[in-house]
Amino acid sequence: MGAYDYQGPWTMASIIDDRAEKLADHPAILTLERAISYGELRTRAQQVAAQLASLGVQPGDRVATMQDATPDYVFTWLGCAWAGAVEVPVNTEYKGQFLEHVLEESGASVLIVQARYVSVVARVTIPQLRHLIVVGTPQHELPAGKVGHLLADASTFAMLPMVPRSESDLLYILYTSGTTGLSKGVMHCNRSAMWAARVWRELAALTVDDVGYSYLPIYHVTARSALIKACMIAGASCVLRERFSVTDFWADVDRHQATFTMYMGSVVLFLTQQPERPGEGNNSLRVAGGAACPPRVAAEFTRRFGTQLVEVYGMTEVGTVSGPRRGMGAPGTMGRPFEHVEIRIHDSDDNPLPPNTRGEIVIRPAEPYAIMQGYWQRPEATVEAWRNLWFHTGDIGMLNEAGDLTFVDRLKDAMRRRGENISSFEVERAVQAHPSVRECAAFAIESEATEDEVMIAVVRHDGAEPTAEELHHFCQETMPRFAVPRFIRFVESLPKTPTGRVQKHILRDTGITPDTFERTAPRRPSKRPTGV
Repeated sequence: MGAYDYQGPWTMASIIDDRAEKLADHPAILTLERAISYGELRTRAQQVAAQLASLGVQPGDRVATMQDATPDYVFTWLGCAWAGAVEVPVNTEYKGQFLEHVLEESGASVLIVQARYVSVVARVTIPQLRHLIVVGTPQHELPAGKVGHLLADASTFAMLPMVPRSESDLLYILYTSGTTGLSKGVMHCNRSAMWAARVWRELAALTVDDVGYSYLPIYHVTARSALIKACMIAGASCVLRERFSVTDFWADVDRHQATFTMYMGSVVLFLTQQPERPGEGNNSLRVAGGAACPPRVAAEFTRRFGTQLVEVYGMTEVGTVSGPRRGMGAPGTMGRPFEHVEIRIHDSDDNPLPPNTRGEIVIRPAEPYAIMQGYWQRPEATVEAWRNLWFHTGDIGMLNEAGDLTFVDRLKDAMRRRGENISSFEVERAVQAHPSVRECAAFAIESEATEDEVMIAVVRHDGAEPTAEELHHFCQETMPRFAVPRFIRFVESLPKTPTGRVQKHILRDTGITPDTFERTAPRRPSKRPTGV
């Protein structure tokens, strides 16, 4: 069928309406069991919207969604948009205070929840939450005082006409987890949410004939924007799997003839660690997008499978804002800014820095409503992030003379030793190149001198037993001398937030333990944090 352009308006409901009118029978969502057309997708969104309206949900009201990556989640997400409600996606790993915080601060009056998570919801108290819509059959009693409505009953509701919404109206609030404070709700209107997807249609050159492959949670921006929404804008199809499986990945790609997917660095690593198979390069996967994939691993993946890997820069607050396209972008960089944003590199006083100089990556929109509208109910945090009229990412990077962006490190994870700035990202990437290392976190430890010492916490692959001496020798062979870790500690797992971010402040606070390897003379165990 080839290319199929969408001319706007850039609202989620309008896109679904347009696709249902012009591509009614074309598959929108694919699973192992069935195909869901764009026409059916609109019908199910209308039914969910009608169910929400029956509960008194008005345009602008918040509706929380806590579901696995299934078609039902797509129906509820789009149903919220059709009804004009503001969706609040909730991480399915959340429980206790994490869950209470998101539901309470967002002011959600309705929660659409997968049946398996009802028992988790039952253990929190949210006064303003009036209704639960349960997807599936709950195995536990519903919380007292709440009305349980099964989403399967949505078919009994009349289809609600689309509630008119503008591009500047709020579409959803995505909560991001920090390492030290409470999660913040990132506000995205229709237009900024659509930009997060529009760039991926361009980067992957998607058409109606393409098939996306998603194994990521829909409550995060990557699956919903870079994959599902990007495919919808192009009129393409998207395969949904609830989670990544290294054994099923290529079988799924072959079964559905998938042409496009997203990745995290670890996914590419897992796939390249599998034994080579005859003919494995003869697959349909044309392009995969993501970030933080070590160049050595990326090169091996492309060699074996023939898939182009597209490294980009982005985050929940701004979406994807730079990437290689139309022949632009030097190797090893994350390409150039898209037309809807400006990117600069600033020093600590917000002065712009010259090319090839490291500083903080700052971003601002080049058109109205192009990136987030701030943090929900957090005016102070919004003002701090947007100081001097630029959004401060907290990341260190640099731009070359052509405007290509290179990500260097997280600002608060930076280390300085022997007069050299050390990237924890680069240290971790180097250590993880060792075949026995599954995960690594690099962080600063207070030095006897005035700068930092580098320490790493390492998780070994199952069955692997490298010694600290062996790993230290590997680092010496693969890293600059000033970046070689002085301290190495093997751990069973890294402390992480429910969304998977490593909590380095815990590692810093734990400090040097009796089982920590030191490459020089022994040092007394310490729990002093570095203060960075």
